Amino acid sequence: MASARLQALRVLMSVENDKAYANLALVASNNDEVLSGADKALLVQLVYGTLCYQVALDYQLDALLTRPLSSLPISIRNILRLGAYQIMYLTRVPDRAAVDEAVKLALAFGHRGTAGLVNAVLRCLSARKVQLSWPDEKLDEAKYLSTRYAHPLFLVKRYLSRLGRSETEALLAANNEPPRFSIRTNTMRTTMAELKASLTLLGISSTEGRFVPEILYPEPTPSFQGDLFRGGHYQVQGEASAMCAHLLSVKPGQRVVDLCAAPGGKTTHIAALMQDKGEVVAIDHNAKRLRLVEENARRLGLRSIVAYDLPVERAHEVVKEADRVLLDAPCSGFGVLRHKPDIRQNRQECDIFNLQALQMRLIQSAAELVAPGGILVYSVCTTEPEETAEVVDFLLAQRPDFRLQDALPGQYFWPHRDGIDGFFMVAFNRAED
Repeated sequence: MASARLQALRVLMSVENDKAYANLALVASNNDEVLSGADKALLVQLVYGTLCYQVALDYQLDALLTRPLSSLPISIRNILRLGAYQIMYLTRVPDRAAVDEAVKLALAFGHRGTAGLVNAVLRCLSARKVQLSWPDEKLDEAKYLSTRYAHPLFLVKRYLSRLGRSETEALLAANNEPPRFSIRTNTMRTTMAELKASLTLLGISSTEGRFVPEILYPEPTPSFQGDLFRGGHYQVQGEASAMCAHLLSVKPGQRVVDLCAAPGGKTTHIAALMQDKGEVVAIDHNAKRLRLVEENARRLGLRSIVAYDLPVERAHEVVKEADRVLLDAPCSGFGVLRHKPDIRQNRQECDIFNLQALQMRLIQSAAELVAPGGILVYSVCTTEPEETAEVVDFLLAQRPDFRLQDALPGQYFWPHRDGIDGFFMVAFNRAED
């Protein structure tokens, strides 16, 4: 039996049954059984692709079944999804191979009857895939787009109301593109030109970021076991995320607080922009993830970072005032669907409102730490108004000593417009006493 497909099935079952994060479930799966490079790449593609397109896969599978897909055992549901994903979206995998491997999995997790069901359904899907039918676009535009592009219906309705049909479709298509891998140059160890040249010597080409001068997009992905990574020449970080440190306008010698800091991409970027002079206080209430901040700081050779395991509301216990404060708040994550496809299954619309209440509490605590004349940056990897503009309006109403800083041409960044993750970020200035 193909090990990559077996591991993919286990990960998918864990995501559905235990609400596990796909990336963490993949790490655990790799620890259980080491795969070759090619099989590991297939495993990641199968998991992320199946989760990304699950709404579309389920629609097509339901049309071929005599009973709802949801009524089948969890193992058989996900075997069918894995097979359907390969048939519908992976051109390099022959349909016959996808069907045969799915049948082997069905025999291992079920019996001859379920294996026969899997075989029949997937063969039928293979025969029909050139003329798949979707919900009637004229009768229900939102349902058509939701199904065709495999996004939650409530999210599609939200996009349609804000962006209109054409731009919504462009955004949904962009969210389904493979994520681009990016790295940030550690300017305390090297320059972008030197890093680019070093990557070239390893047979890795790279293109520069559009918004952040330290960002490179390497192809293929460099090894995390190589000298460049271990020697601290770069940090893995998305370009949208890397904009936050620049928005803080830090200077050497300042005290900066990074709230919700783990795993440390922004923290270490801030320290590098300060030339490692001053103090960067990293606060996160997750001891395991906070260790990643410290590990990244050591690897990158940064000494100005101190980390504390504390909730944001208790940050004042270790720092009374700071010149700069960054709050990259917990959010719905709808701007990073390419990186975290399990969000499509695990997030509900009510989560947006629950997260807004949390964000409002956190931004009040963050504002308390900002010294007069200092800067507060608020960021989230989503574009939903409840988590972005409404949180900004809330702080401005609560704290008249804060005003918006017009440092960016726009506070929203969109995958289809800007070619990076969906992100919102804004800077506030606190008035001098």
